[in-house]
Amino acid sequence: MTSPQSAALYAAGLFTDDRRRPIAQWYNPEADAALLVAPETSPEWPVQRFGIFYAPPAGGFTRVYSAPHEWHPREPRTPPTEQEAFLAAVAEAARFLQVEMDFV
Repeated sequence: MTSPQSAALYAAGLFTDDRRRPIAQWYNPEADAALLVAPETSPEWPVQRFGIFYAPPAGGFTRVYSAPHEWHPREPRTPPTEQEAFLAAVAEAARFLQVEMDFV
């Protein structure tokens, strides 16, 4: 399931303000489209979350609904950690791509 949204709605400053947070991206040059894993909550929120986004060739972003990949920055060593949440989101994005490829 997807819903058209601006990535800025979920990730304040994703591309300009907070470059310390991890981002994963798969790019398809034939389609000029990408799938990415990025923070979807602003840094000041008490619960942080990674989301999966589709970037179509026409521009903008569409959020791909997935399991919540959250962590609590005030408890950085309590599972799930930021790294664990990121890796889980990357694994889910990779599974999503594999499913999509099965339909092509």
